[in-house]
Amino acid sequence: MFPGAEHFDTCVVELPLTYAKKDKERYMQAARFLEGEELIYLTAIKKSGTASYARVFVVVEIAKDGSESVHIQRAADQMRTDGVKQAVFPKFTRSEQRFYNATCLDARSERHADLTALLKEGPLEAK
Repeated sequence: MFPGAEHFDTCVVELPLTYAKKDKERYMQAARFLEGEELIYLTAIKKSGTASYARVFVVVEIAKDGSESVHIQRAADQMRTDGVKQAVFPKFTRSEQRFYNATCLDARSERHADLTALLKEGPLEAK
């Protein structure tokens, strides 16, 4: 993904949000398990060897007809009690994006300060 990313491998969480029909069972199960846990959604920027990230929460919604959907939203939006919250349905690509446990990544980042310079907080968008 970017130079030194292997130091964060133990923090990776499997959440294959491809929205492909064949992956639905897997990502729904993972989303239900990870709901309420702060995650880092990281996107590699291959040209520069850096990465952009956003602090997010996974949200599972159940429609009136009983169908379920999954989206992510910024941690700041998740904490708000009023106003508009932005739901993002990312186009997850395993070669470019990863989800990490935020607590784990924060702890690892403290031990590898040189890698922290490669990580920049950025916008949360669907690609």
